[in-house]
Amino acid sequence: MTDTERLFFYFLRRSMWNEASTADVVVNDIRWDELFSLACRQAVAGIVADGIASTAMRPAPEQWNEWIFHLLHVEMMNESMEHCCGLLLDMLAAKGIKATVFKGQAVARWYPNRLHRSYGDIDLVVIDGWNRLGGVLQDRGIPYFYENDDIIVEQLGESFYNGKFTMSCGNSYRVEFHPTFETLYNPFMNARLQRIVSNRSSWWHTNIGGSVEPYDMPEFHLACIILHLRRHVLSYGIGIKQVCDVAIMLNKSDIDKARLNPILKHLGVLRFSVVLFRFIDTYLSEPHPIHNRHRDDKYVDMLYDVFMNDGYVLKEERVNIGKKIRRTPLRVIRNGCFWTKRSLRLFRLMPGEAFFFMFDKAIARLRMSAC
Repeated sequence: MTDTERLFFYFLRRSMWNEASTADVVVNDIRWDELFSLACRQAVAGIVADGIASTAMRPAPEQWNEWIFHLLHVEMMNESMEHCCGLLLDMLAAKGIKATVFKGQAVARWYPNRLHRSYGDIDLVVIDGWNRLGGVLQDRGIPYFYENDDIIVEQLGESFYNGKFTMSCGNSYRVEFHPTFETLYNPFMNARLQRIVSNRSSWWHTNIGGSVEPYDMPEFHLACIILHLRRHVLSYGIGIKQVCDVAIMLNKSDIDKARLNPILKHLGVLRFSVVLFRFIDTYLSEPHPIHNRHRDDKYVDMLYDVFMNDGYVLKEERVNIGKKIRRTPLRVIRNGCFWTKRSLRLFRLMPGEAFFFMFDKAIARLRMSAC
């Protein structure tokens, strides 16, 4: 861990828990630049800024102004997205479609300052009425398209806001409508998950309780977020922001671990979760750090490498490599070798997902070749 990364986690802990080690921390001007770059790359600049603000340390005025301008933009976008979520839910409810906010906007409410969590897309899970969703969007003049099994809206348009359209609304983010909370590469575990979501799981009724709707439980919500995080660890597009989401829910959402662990085990994600929780204990929790070595520490180190070094840049790297290789067969072979190596590396943490991930990649390639 570099000095910049050590400061990065220090300020995250200060922000999320309003406490951290009192060890002396010294930051020079050069490291402030590195810290800001790392915080932006990991999509937690607002949270890190709150951590800095809770101390007596500050970067140079011009650097601190850059942090503040970034933070104001994040606040403005989050306020706009909250307003948009409310309008969308009201629109769907008026047509008898039941939906709920999922992932980012839903988790943000547990942060000390919900507006400082970096925004992403608006994710809405349609619990009832999916088949009517397309017609509702068409009636409102909202263009959409299908991406995998989801319905995507890139721009809601001025008509959605009834003439009260602003540049901060609808133009700078997209809305994703999902027919389910999560999907898995492993078809057997995916079938289990979908039975729980549709409330047709005998296991759920026996072990959790038939009167409890899955989507009303923070334990189920957290399990789905962990499943989504694991999916990105296997492919790309993962960073510390998603880890902070898990950490904040574990500590602030009244999670009942006696309920959570059976759900994680039933969905085949308990092994991965244990290592993820160990990572959170090591880098994001107090007291810090944990000095005693643990048998899972080698996998914690592996996750550290994925979160900090792969992050959001891996996809861009793979695309750039693909552009340099013009011959399709060679590109396919190299991509196949890369994903096979990655799946084998992560196999011990997620054996079922890693195994079926390769099948998914192969089927996707065959479909592209057929087209």
